[in-house]
Amino acid sequence: MGGFSALAGTSTLNDVFFVHERGLRVGLWNFAIIVSVNLTPVFSGYVISNMSWKWSFWLEAILFGLALAAVILLFPETTYHRDNGHSIIEGQTPTLPTSNPIVGPEQVLDLNDDKSAKLPASPRSEVIQSGSRPSWRYFLGLGSVHFENTNRLFAVCIKPTTLLLHPIVLWGCVMWSVTFTWTILLGAVVSQIFGAPPYNMSTVAVGNLTGIAPFIGSALGTVLGGWACDKVVQTLAARNNGVYEPEFRLLVISVATVALALGSFGLGGAIHVGLSANACGVFMAVINFGVGLGCTGIVTYTNDVCGERAGDAFGLAMVTKSAFAFGLTFILNDYYAQSGPLVFFATFGAIAVGVMLTTLPMYVFGKKIRIWGDSLGLLGSKMT
Repeated sequence: MGGFSALAGTSTLNDVFFVHERGLRVGLWNFAIIVSVNLTPVFSGYVISNMSWKWSFWLEAILFGLALAAVILLFPETTYHRDNGHSIIEGQTPTLPTSNPIVGPEQVLDLNDDKSAKLPASPRSEVIQSGSRPSWRYFLGLGSVHFENTNRLFAVCIKPTTLLLHPIVLWGCVMWSVTFTWTILLGAVVSQIFGAPPYNMSTVAVGNLTGIAPFIGSALGTVLGGWACDKVVQTLAARNNGVYEPEFRLLVISVATVALALGSFGLGGAIHVGLSANACGVFMAVINFGVGLGCTGIVTYTNDVCGERAGDAFGLAMVTKSAFAFGLTFILNDYYAQSGPLVFFATFGAIAVGVMLTTLPMYVFGKKIRIWGDSLGLLGSKMT
């Protein structure tokens, strides 16, 4: 899942869309990811009630199997491996420059100069047909995959970790982990909360409550967040004499911070005093609104900073988030049982707000950090 999210989203958005168009697209991409987490309890509640809890995992395995088959059948390898060792024109070799092999900033290459590189003219019929139409087997995906240099495979897998030396990449990993993990945190404790007194809700009712309300919040947060990212960028760039700075994206995270604070502290207080399940659902929607808005701001900012390394950077964020959430699952239920709802949600709400407040120094010093990172080559070049 992490690899697909990094490749299908962040690795392609920068290449396809302009800067002022990426925010909404990132929002829609986040919508697909976060909403899928929100709606899972709704479907799993009915599956568990009518079939069994084991069938939840069986259906997941079946869907992953279908997705794997779709990737193999419908997504051929598109990387083009150019053979630089052969001439384009049959029987002729391009003439290399005999002087001035390097053209400096103050030099102009005169195409009419005999000393410049020339490619002899050739009739159209002499051009080699470099390839023929591939057979249908090519489009099965795996048949077209090959490694250009297997000796570099390990290095290609390890190199993305060096991006953690860049402060903005590290900041993005921490921010994504703390923000997105709220969706996992709520899913881990909702049955413990609403399946017990005073709520005593059924499995289906718990799934509907913890799926539909967060779905509404996430949908609004991701779509409006993406739209706001683009509008803020256009407005501030116009005021900045037409110069765009990636830090403009960070302003939407301030709204996400307020939403997460209101939602987390409000949900803890609502459960503590025994408010209705619908009231608790409103606060869960507010939390997920903040999650959707914050995640969209984080991804758009790191995408613009990292450029062609955006996929590597987000891959690291997914690994960090998964490790962080995996560790929390061992303590969440016990900590809730020991501390109660007020302390539980106040603790994690304070952690989230504290981490998200680091956006303020990042907004102020982000440009200097980017210049410093570029001077050291921390982003480097994408290894292929």
